[in-house]
Amino acid sequence: MTVHSLEDSALRPIFQPGGEGPIRALVVAGACGNVGFGKLGQFARLLSRHGIPVVGLDPSPEVAKVPERLSQAFAKRFPPEEVDAIMASVTVVRGDVGDLPDELRVGFVFEAIPERLDIKQPFYEAIRARDPEAFIFSATSGFPSTTLFASLPGNQRCGVMHPFFPHLTNKLFEVPTRGAVTGEQEMRTVRKMLDRLGMHVIPVRDVPAFAADRLFCGMMLEAVRIHADLGLSPAQVDDACRKLLGTSPFFVHNLIPGANYLSAHCMDLLRSEVDSNLYAIPDVWKPYIEDPHKKWPYEKGETCPPDAFDTVRTRMLGMLFALTAYMIEHDVAALDAINFLAENALAFRAGPPALVESMGFAEARAIIDRFVTSQAIERAAEVAPPAAFSNDRGGWGSLYVDRSVHDGVGLLSLKKTTLNDLVLRELDDHRARLESDDAVQAIVIAPDGRYARAFGHGADLGAFIPVLGNEEAALDLIQRWKAKLAGLRSGKPTVAALVGRVLGGSLELALWCHGRIAARGTRLAFPETTVGVIPGLGGCHHAHRFCRPEAFVHIDHMLLTGHSVMAEVAADWGGLVQEVVAVQDLPAASMALARRLAQDPSARPAFRTEAVAHRVDRDVPTTNEAGVPLDADLRDLLAETIEACVGAPWPEASSLEERNAARSLAAPAAKVGVRAMMRGKPPAFPRPLS
Repeated sequence: MTVHSLEDSALRPIFQPGGEGPIRALVVAGACGNVGFGKLGQFARLLSRHGIPVVGLDPSPEVAKVPERLSQAFAKRFPPEEVDAIMASVTVVRGDVGDLPDELRVGFVFEAIPERLDIKQPFYEAIRARDPEAFIFSATSGFPSTTLFASLPGNQRCGVMHPFFPHLTNKLFEVPTRGAVTGEQEMRTVRKMLDRLGMHVIPVRDVPAFAADRLFCGMMLEAVRIHADLGLSPAQVDDACRKLLGTSPFFVHNLIPGANYLSAHCMDLLRSEVDSNLYAIPDVWKPYIEDPHKKWPYEKGETCPPDAFDTVRTRMLGMLFALTAYMIEHDVAALDAINFLAENALAFRAGPPALVESMGFAEARAIIDRFVTSQAIERAAEVAPPAAFSNDRGGWGSLYVDRSVHDGVGLLSLKKTTLNDLVLRELDDHRARLESDDAVQAIVIAPDGRYARAFGHGADLGAFIPVLGNEEAALDLIQRWKAKLAGLRSGKPTVAALVGRVLGGSLELALWCHGRIAARGTRLAFPETTVGVIPGLGGCHHAHRFCRPEAFVHIDHMLLTGHSVMAEVAADWGGLVQEVVAVQDLPAASMALARRLAQDPSARPAFRTEAVAHRVDRDVPTTNEAGVPLDADLRDLLAETIEACVGAPWPEASSLEERNAARSLAAPAAKVGVRAMMRGKPPAFPRPLS
């Protein structure tokens, strides 16, 4: 057993309390299941570098195959030497708690065994008797911690960490913090560990069925009822859901054995809260619940009939809005957390709260009313409380952007890493409020650190889909977004605090600010060329206007190729990045820079509004950093736009860039690039550069 000292202070309280004795293990119970297998691999990858042993425990003989399965999964992503280092930390044990090696001390248990209390609770008792100090957390998607651990000694060291698919890579967990058995100090200890491992923790209330599952499982229930009532095939229902939400309930349930049972179980739990037919399970679903391997019949390519789409829309949105309203009214999770989970755990194009905010409360309440009336929903006022959709409930208007004031500096906190209409609307609304606050001298824009840890990854590509091939609509989109960003230069000094990756439209947002400060290791890039479009929010000339002419060649290279640069490099070009600091110093340093710009206007980086003659060197790589060939027509349009914009006064250049960016969105390369990137595949452009 390893006896060296565990240096990491965030991990030591769990795996080597007091800094002495053997390093304790993390045990994943249920290592043969989907959740257990994925989390065994994820924890092993993250903990192996710290010398912490990871044990997969399962009564099935299949557990012997787990190391080979993990090695094969890792081999797709990591070099052989890294795979070997990870697997050296992994041990598998067939059996139960009594079969763990006597010399092994357990620091943390991640339990992913079947959703039955008669199996779970004896397991907890055995762990507690063997290792009294061990932390025990369940992957359950439904049982609250008070049900799981109420009578267990030391239950303050217990709780729930509900993960999401794909389990090998997804770092998002719902963690009940309000009303849970977990002690406050113990919760802080566990959250420090998860933060250290790069996990995202979303706090929720300790209730039967957590926030994301209510949406996911409710979506599936309504999809099944639509299938049964309207006679649409599962693939036709999925087609409508993709258009509405960006996700496919039947397809996903076919991918995950046992998902139908878990979804129905979630609805049963909700019916225990309020006995309403909103959660009623139709007979057509029951065979799929009983047999975890039974799949819904599915023919890819089927489309929802046009005459059925409005009915599907009302029913699906009505169900999701009802579930959302109940969660708001009963504080199951914060409004922005519900929205974040929908988009990042469930792959919704926009979360239900964002859909409500975009369409307005009146329309959203009307959809709920039509839904509960047409479906004769019992106790509708309880399961779909309309008062939740009003400004009396906190959080509306701040799904993606928060504002606060710190010693005379306003802070706009970004909670989403991509830009769309609603993000920019909220950003502009909060900026305007800070502008009107006499106590605010300057404004800082930064990621909030919980929902967004990078400054931003550019435009939400889904926003481009409706305007592809339509130059007029594309121009309207660009001008609408630019009008929201223009306020950043119109009043009090603004500073962008850059960290992580700052890409495309997010870099353009930063370039609308008066100043920029970056954490070390921050990467800047204009990857629009890989998507088949050109920047339209100032990217073709704003960086040039902040920098010395000798830096233009480097900026052009970024734009033409999509290649990234480190903030430390860009800091030498002029006013693109004013300061680079350690990441832990970024919050304080950005506030200090904002105050300095407010007190001394001459400290603001110069922004040239006049024309400068410039010729773009087109002799640059023909591929992006991933080796994807770029489009020849787009390269020509982009180079011409850069030359024309830099060579024109600022107002004229801004208008010219808008028009050319709209042209690019209407061109064939954009259709190829945007759709390919949304599918996670490299684009094959019609005229690739040789």
